[in-house]
Amino acid sequence: MRMPMMRRGVAIVALMATAGGRVAGYEAALARKARLEFRVVATWSKGATHPIGSFGEQLEEGGSTTANMQVRVETPADASACQSSVTGSVSPPAAPDGPLPLWQTEATLRRAKMDDIQVDYAWRRRSPAGDATYRGSVRLSEDGHALLDFVPAVEASSGCWENVALELSASIPEDSAFKDRRIAYDLWLVSEGHGSRLTRRLQLMGKQGEKVEFDYGTFRSTLPVAPPLGKDAYVMEMAVTGSVRSRIQPDGSIEILLTANRGAHPNEGSWYSEAHGSKSVHAVPGETLKLELPPPNPVDPHANEPDTFRALAEQHVALILTPTVVD
Repeated sequence: MRMPMMRRGVAIVALMATAGGRVAGYEAALARKARLEFRVVATWSKGATHPIGSFGEQLEEGGSTTANMQVRVETPADASACQSSVTGSVSPPAAPDGPLPLWQTEATLRRAKMDDIQVDYAWRRRSPAGDATYRGSVRLSEDGHALLDFVPAVEASSGCWENVALELSASIPEDSAFKDRRIAYDLWLVSEGHGSRLTRRLQLMGKQGEKVEFDYGTFRSTLPVAPPLGKDAYVMEMAVTGSVRSRIQPDGSIEILLTANRGAHPNEGSWYSEAHGSKSVHAVPGETLKLELPPPNPVDPHANEPDTFRALAEQHVALILTPTVVD
């Protein structure tokens, strides 16, 4: 099985050890909209935590939204389950309705990029026990969420809930013209150095906007450094994992977010070191992209082995990706 030919003009993109950044010639087109959602969750007495109400809105970058969310609970006299509700209103009520919180919220979408959604937010909690306010910023992955406020609620809910909390989540809306399309990934891992070359191939597929995870398992290689006492060679184990998420754009190109983690440890050792990063690129279907992975970070309190990390840095590891749109 042969690797794809690296034709002239292939994109060579370095995966840095920190996320973000721009790639000359292959900068990803930003998704200009995101859906923000304020969600109230409750932990039932002696039970699990579940959402009980939410308010969401799709915004363009720079757009803002507000919501007023009143939490209520009904405690039946019989043995039936407690009933909950979260009601919303455009104008803030004059006072909270009952012993549970009234949350007044606002959010502004500052940036909407694939798996990188930045939001400024503020909330005010009003309840008979007293008011509280907070203003902050958060950076969310797609479908990620941030806990904004937490309130014990055993007494206020007559024993129905242990607590209630306010969360903020974000997602990128899918273009209706492409939401059912699939993208195939021909993904090779190549490791070269110290006179050896190892390759592994994965063939993956995901829906528009779906995160597809990958795991190449374990690679073993012999490093040209002094072996431990009683051993003939210094054998290093390497693992590469990550994910790829893509969206087809109206012009037919593909926006791609690739994240990867490269870890290493001796096959008989007590330390483990890794490096990770992510990059967004803009590619044409069928175009082959080569992404260099950084070597594991030598900053490890248990690994005072400069020769080992020098040898790892000389071991070049890359992902070679060819995305295609499945008809």
